[in-house]
Amino acid sequence: MSTTEREIAKLFTSNSLRAIASGDVSPLEKIINNKNLRSNVNTTSIDDIYSSAFEFLSRNYRNEYVYKNLIARKILRSKHSLQSSVLLSEFRVGQNKADLVLLNGCSTCYEIKTEYDSLNRLEDQLQSYIQLFEKVYVVCPSSLQVDVEAIIPHSVGIIVLTDNNTLRTIKDAISNNIFDISLMMKSLRKEEYLDIAENIYGLKIDVPNTQVFDLCFKILNKSDRAVVNNLFLKTLKKYRKNNIEAINTLPSPLTNALISFKFNKNDIKNLISFFSEKELNVLSNFKRKT
Repeated sequence: MSTTEREIAKLFTSNSLRAIASGDVSPLEKIINNKNLRSNVNTTSIDDIYSSAFEFLSRNYRNEYVYKNLIARKILRSKHSLQSSVLLSEFRVGQNKADLVLLNGCSTCYEIKTEYDSLNRLEDQLQSYIQLFEKVYVVCPSSLQVDVEAIIPHSVGIIVLTDNNTLRTIKDAISNNIFDISLMMKSLRKEEYLDIAENIYGLKIDVPNTQVFDLCFKILNKSDRAVVNNLFLKTLKKYRKNNIEAINTLPSPLTNALISFKFNKNDIKNLISFFSEKELNVLSNFKRKT
């Protein structure tokens, strides 16, 4: 990774975006004031900086952010409704974290392996994911396709990110019949698995905190797996909603940032205000207002 690639990639980090939200526009000024960086980015407007920066990374440095953003744009925003679907980032599954999980009528996990990643942990990761999600895909560059094919279980699909940055399905995922209740509960927050158990039990669960997990497990483990799975989807969509307004308002290169990073309400409000100005002369004004 070159210095140019590293500096441009920093525009999409949580630190840079939080800085901008708080009125510190130095991440943008660094690009604008550096001749070498500026030569790779269109600095006509704020939107242009981010759009051209993302295009630059898509051509030269396809890191995890690029993969996630392309999946968010081409699968979540293009094929599904933001009103009925939720995309989660870094969802904990046992000892692993699934890169992206799409929830709509079913759950689909996307495990990303970029040109810069090792496949050493892939087998273990996939064994966890197929016990919780209905469909599991590995998303990788064409250079890793053969190696990925040699590792994946038969039910796991493959999506290749082509040199033209399109997502091409090489192998469709097969729906998994496994749904591990214990793994599900350990992947959820207490309020989430408690909500599921109370939905099935039909009554409010009122026991000491030390007994909540075991009681919920007993209730869910005796229940129909399809019913629990359906409630698993509904509960996650209830508690972990995407910010639809921000996704629809801010530039598309920031879609993954809005899904993957935890911004508070003021951060979102300030980012929307900042990007609504469009013009670069807003930089000094924004610093004064925030």
